[in-house]
Formats: sequence, structure tokens, C-alpha cells
Amino acid sequence: MRTLAIAFALLPLPALAQCPGQELLSCPIGKKQLELCLDADGVSYSFGPKGRPEITLATAIRDTDYQPWSGVGRAMWDAVRYTNKGTTYEVWTSLDRMAENAGWEGGVNVLKGGEMLASLTCAPGSVRGDLGDIFDAKTDAGQCWNFDSFAWQDAPCP
Repeated sequence: MRTLAIAFALLPLPALAQCPGQELLSCPIGKKQLELCLDADGVSYSFGPKGRPEITLATAIRDTDYQPWSGVGRAMWDAVRYTNKGTTYEVWTSLDRMAENAGWEGGVNVLKGGEMLASLTCAPGSVRGDLGDIFDAKTDAGQCWNFDSFAWQDAPCP
């Protein structure tokens, strides 16, 4: 993969040796590191060798494409998506509510035109954090999740 340093949505973003704000999610995937961070500017995604990400994307919190768990099913899951030049990076976390001693799982799916290019999973037992704080940050920014339309909207929600 070519080395990329991309700031999405015109947000200034330093090279991420570690999170500039709150670490939402961090885990190794092979010899690389997946990291999501939350700060006053929004949510950032980075992936690559630890301390030297190959790709970095960021969005303002109101523009963050975050899908919270619907509240249905055995697994609690959520996802956040970043799209850059037609490629979507979908970071996900999941927790099996019924499994004894279950821990968070996570990873990133890379899609282009709806086609899965790669599905990368965090090393078992390595996931630190989850994406739930994005929900609170979007709510604090004046948005609410509409469970009828499955979309974020300006508050109030029905």
C-alpha cells in the first residue's frame, strides 16, 4: 500500500503517533495498528505501522458517519465509516452479549463501489475501547439518532 497522509473534510491533523485526544479504539492488525481518536475537532482514523500511519482520515463530529447498535440481537455492534476517493473504510466493534467472558472484537472493512477489497480483524483479545463515545459526542453536538429512519438528525428526535 502506498504511503498516504490524508486530512479529510479539511481538518488539520498531525501525524498520529498516538491519539491527540481520547482514544476510542486501538488494536493491532498483523504488524499494523488501527486507531480511532476523538478530540474537539472530531473523530480521526489511522492505520499503518505504529507511530507511522499509512492513512489518516478525519471528520467533524457532526459529519461522522457513525451507526450505533440498534439494540436488537445477540451481538452489540457499531460502526463508523470514512470515505475517501471512492474507497470506504468501515471500522467496526462487536461484543457477544451471550458469550461468557466475551471481549470486544473489532476491525476494518475496506470497500470500493460496494465491493469488499479487504476485511481486516484485530488480533484476538487486543481491542482497547469501543465506539460508543461517538454517540455521546454527536448528541453533545446537537444531533440524535432516529431509530425509525436509522439516521442522525438535528435534535429533537421523535
